[in-house]
Amino acid sequence: MVGRDVAALEEARASLHDTPGECRVISADLSEAEGVEQLISICTDVDVLIANAGVTSAAETGSLPRPEIDRLTYLMGAGVVRLCEGVVPGMVSRGGGTVVIVSSIAAFTPMRKSGPYAASKAFSTSYAKSLSLEVAAHGVNVVAVCPGYVHTNLHARAGLHHLEQKVPRFLWCSPEDVVEETQRALRRNRVVCVPGRAYRLTRPFLSSRPAQYVWGLLTSRTSPRTTSPYAATWFLPCDLQ
Repeated sequence: MVGRDVAALEEARASLHDTPGECRVISADLSEAEGVEQLISICTDVDVLIANAGVTSAAETGSLPRPEIDRLTYLMGAGVVRLCEGVVPGMVSRGGGTVVIVSSIAAFTPMRKSGPYAASKAFSTSYAKSLSLEVAAHGVNVVAVCPGYVHTNLHARAGLHHLEQKVPRFLWCSPEDVVEETQRALRRNRVVCVPGRAYRLTRPFLSSRPAQYVWGLLTSRTSPRTTSPYAATWFLPCDLQ
């Protein structure tokens, strides 16, 4: 389990006391190249990789400082690629493995004031599809999970508390639902998984003007700019975006 919040990682590890096997906590900032390289050097024998580091951002074009954009896009884009490039060859050589890249429904739809976020999710989803083409024949399963709204602390940490009240209940998923649908996708060798029936039904229309208008009304923010802390975690599906 990897992240910057060691206390949260230790709490998660304590909750796994009845789970077979050992759990190791690694403190690393995966929004920086050094953190990803540190992780690759430590984790030399990986069977299952869950790339779940995430941050949400809402800001007008031109208002985000360059370092913040760089961290965001590396955390959810280039850093995901680098991590897979460092870990997946070992899976291929051993003849099997699983890669779960937690993306977002934003990979399929434009997002006002969230261009870098949506772009990074499209980036990682596209990479997952290409990676699968290359490694599936070697027994490595790859899935990009693209959820919409999930009940976690991600939005609250970004100052977007209002979403819990404004977004209709049927558009929310639980972390457990996302995990179950991810497992089902892996069993069926589906490379892209969109949890939630509402999202699967509306996905072809999410880019339409009416859908964008309604989405804008539902998710309008009370402040012009909110960005969550970069507390990256690449471990359990308890912090899904």
